[in-house]
Amino acid sequence: MFSWIIESQAKILDIKAWEITIENTFTETLEIWQSIAHDWACMTITEFDSKKYSFFAMEESFKKTNFWEKKIWDIFNVERSLSFWWKIDWHFVTWHIDTNWVVDKLDNKLDWSLIIYIKFNKQFQNNVIEKWSISINWVSLTVVENGEDYFSVSLIPLTQDITNLWKLKVWDRVNLEFDMMWKYIVNYMNKINK
Repeated sequence: MFSWIIESQAKILDIKAWEITIENTFTETLEIWQSIAHDWACMTITEFDSKKYSFFAMEESFKKTNFWEKKIWDIFNVERSLSFWWKIDWHFVTWHIDTNWVVDKLDNKLDWSLIIYIKFNKQFQNNVIEKWSISINWVSLTVVENGEDYFSVSLIPLTQDITNLWKLKVWDRVNLEFDMMWKYIVNYMNKINK
């Protein structure tokens, strides 16, 4: 389980077949089998040292996430899984990615905020609700606008500083998880309307 609070940004140091090696930005000692979320995708550490760690990403992970577009020196948002003795700062999330969509447009505002427009896959249209939460690459955000084939979110300067979303470009793919409570509601309504 994770708190939705990003601990740091970490560079990809190497990609060999299904194994990805990441810069170790954590000060505490890691452990083999420990879970770490990378842009929302929970991966298990297979080896580590003080400077780096690696995880194995199976074919399903590449299919469901934006990992297949990642290159050496790209940056992940990372967070370790919660321990019972840690303070919980924010939401509980499932860390199971629903899908990945494409950045359609970026709009820098005069107040230093950044509006990101994401292209819709209409299969998931009912899962996006204005003013409800959505996570993009592990970052908890609020849907600003929900159009016919897109939705938008707004990033305050702090979010741009502490996450990797400031690096997004048009046509980049992002990992998405829709609001968990809303998914339960949609699922329930689909069942009773059959």
